[in-house]
Amino acid sequence: MEIKTKDYLENKQIIIKQLDEYTVETVPELSQYEFKPISLVCEEDGQIFGRIVGEIHWHYLRIELFYVDGKIRGKGVGSRMLSEIEQIAEKEQCSLVFLETMSFNAPAFYLHHGYEIIGQIDNHPLEDETHYFMCKRLKG
Repeated sequence: MEIKTKDYLENKQIIIKQLDEYTVETVPELSQYEFKPISLVCEEDGQIFGRIVGEIHWHYLRIELFYVDGKIRGKGVGSRMLSEIEQIAEKEQCSLVFLETMSFNAPAFYLHHGYEIIGQIDNHPLEDETHYFMCKRLKG
């Protein structure tokens, strides 16, 4: 046997299929849920000032990437975008939202919006930085 490099997207799609098949066999009640991608932008006059993407699966939303242009940070755009994606998650009957962030990427913003730290890795990705795992329970 050998271990070798494989195309990322192809490999990911195969892994998802295999894991889904395994889930059907072991926990059939979870097999009815598919991944639902969510992608939002905040746009004005053709210019995009913020972007957020995530996936809904198994009654939770995982926020994958979130960015607000530095020129408008602190003016409520991030809060509006986060609220919008959370509302979508609630409509999709999600019970929680999960995300990862770094100490240099405004964890206080998420704490202010009701997220809690459920885990962290200190001194990662650099010395004196922290990698946070956060979640927020939705009212649902």
